[in-house]
Amino acid sequence: MKPWFSWRRAAIVLRKECLDAFRDRRTLLMILLPPLLVGPLLLILIFNLLATQSERAQTLTLAVQGNANAPALIAFLERQQVILKPLPDDYENQIRRGRLDVALIIPKDFPDEVAAGRAASVQLVYDRSRDRAQVTITQIEHLLAAYGQEWGKMRLLLRGIAPAVAAPLKIDAINLATPQQSGALILSLIAFYALFATLAGGMAVALDAGAGERERQSLQPLSITPAQPFEIVSGKWAAAAIVNVIAVALTLTGFYLTLCFAPLPPIGIPFLFGAHEVARFAVTLLPIALLLPALHFYVGIHSRSVREAQAGTSILLLLFSLLPIMQMLLQQREPEGIAAIPVAGHYLLLTRALRGEMLPAADVAWAYVVPLALLLLTLIAAARRLDSEASL
Repeated sequence: MKPWFSWRRAAIVLRKECLDAFRDRRTLLMILLPPLLVGPLLLILIFNLLATQSERAQTLTLAVQGNANAPALIAFLERQQVILKPLPDDYENQIRRGRLDVALIIPKDFPDEVAAGRAASVQLVYDRSRDRAQVTITQIEHLLAAYGQEWGKMRLLLRGIAPAVAAPLKIDAINLATPQQSGALILSLIAFYALFATLAGGMAVALDAGAGERERQSLQPLSITPAQPFEIVSGKWAAAAIVNVIAVALTLTGFYLTLCFAPLPPIGIPFLFGAHEVARFAVTLLPIALLLPALHFYVGIHSRSVREAQAGTSILLLLFSLLPIMQMLLQQREPEGIAAIPVAGHYLLLTRALRGEMLPAADVAWAYVVPLALLLLTLIAAARRLDSEASL
């Protein structure tokens, strides 16, 4: 009686799949080159965006109309190193087109309102939907609010009232976030991209091992060999998993080399992604990097062609992408037990690794137990599918 599983026969299938995968060097290059290049390119774009925003914040420019109506306000803005320029006639069109970030209009009745002791108003015109203008808009609003507070204190002093009477609450802000944690908030995209690399790395190999061989009609001859269905499935999955792990390793290597050695523009926030963070990322990503090729192969073996399999994986891609995006956008505290949910729990562990926090042993255990259990179930289901087709 043949054993239910033979490592030797599974290794033979693995060798065959690895030869098929690594023989096509052009396809393999297209699989492994993007993880090494796209990640560093993403980091360079992020750093250049932050550096540009920081530079725009340092050289603050404001278009003003009616300077003569509020000389004290103009002097305050000049003391704050704000570069003032005349407001063009078509300022609304320039703001809509992104050529002008914000405009300040001081009406003619401003001096009369000040002389009467009433609240004087100014108009701040901007387009909040433009991301590039957000920093400038926020800074101008803060400067005007600061001038209003200073002006209010002077009014109270002229009336013999201590300014502290109008501000009974004093707030001393204490930020507990370390510099690394502040940087991790910005680099949360690294966690998302590293997690996404586990989905794309071995997808082509896994789909070709299932749907590709079915399309080439080379899957049925495998089923009549002495190898058991689970051995065939295990060998094909192992080959796709090896390529997937290599792709993830190249992704992490690209991040590490970029953050450690690339001439990135300074942005004032340290980003720590050294060997320690790479190791924590690798430990977190390993189970999901093993699971996803099995899911891809399962989809492929149920499809009649590679095109149909790619359509099926698009649903998996959608579900895979939604969980981390929802975690980033909801900005809510993660519920208890989220570590047991594949992808969502792994994304949480990756963000903790970026922040320099300890990874709870229980969460790491859940991050391994659930994906590995799903991996085994997926391989068994794929083997049953292969066995049922062989018996037809």
